[in-house]
Amino acid sequence: MRYITVHPEMVWSDQVDVVCIDDGLAGLLCAIAVAAHGATVMLAAQPRHSRPWFEAVRGDPATSAYLAELSADIDSTDVAHPTPGDDVLPVRPVRPHQIATTGRRRRIVPPFDGGRLRQWTAECTASATGYLYTRVTDWPSEQVQTADGDLLEVTEYTVPAEVTGSYEKLHGWLTAQAAELGVHAHPVEKVERLVFDETSVSGVVFGASGASLAVRARHGVLMCGTSGAAMTVAEPAERLALVGRAASRFGRVELLTTG
Repeated sequence: MRYITVHPEMVWSDQVDVVCIDDGLAGLLCAIAVAAHGATVMLAAQPRHSRPWFEAVRGDPATSAYLAELSADIDSTDVAHPTPGDDVLPVRPVRPHQIATTGRRRRIVPPFDGGRLRQWTAECTASATGYLYTRVTDWPSEQVQTADGDLLEVTEYTVPAEVTGSYEKLHGWLTAQAAELGVHAHPVEKVERLVFDETSVSGVVFGASGASLAVRARHGVLMCGTSGAAMTVAEPAERLALVGRAASRFGRVELLTTG
């Protein structure tokens, strides 16, 4: 991690608890979760582009090196990147995790599975709804179980089923929910770089209106992208969630059903 340095003379344009670098589904859901718990958030809005979100977020050499290290163990050639018009919002059946003998819900720490985490990282970097949070998140989440017994961490929201059939309707509904919490997208041109303090990401420098906008993130930065209006939904549902795994910084937005 020798490339991670901090500039003592750094002058911040603003300071918040969390920075979301784009206003796609992941950025909006994260911003809503942060604001709902009384923390401050900056929600940036970048120009639309066709590149996968993880390839688009590179910035300067230090930022590129940081991202390369986080994804060094995956072989992204094993996961197909969606082409424009082929993006599909994932749908996953889940059930609350319960202890068989008591029927009570209980949070447990799954055993470390490097292969499964690598596969999850590959899936999230390839997904149009994928994201990377710069620290292993500790915001409120619920542990759920998949049909094959896998454990996931989810932060979910109930949404009207009629809006999940269209990306534009879903995005518009989430934008309105964020606005009710006082969160509005801030237009920027691009991410110039991440700012590092020792081994932690401490902020983001955006290019905005021909100048640099440096925003300090006291808790973390959500790196994500914007899904296109052509995104389709295989199965409308009323539960939209940020889905992650224990010990992973990566996640993606999914629709959840009871299964």
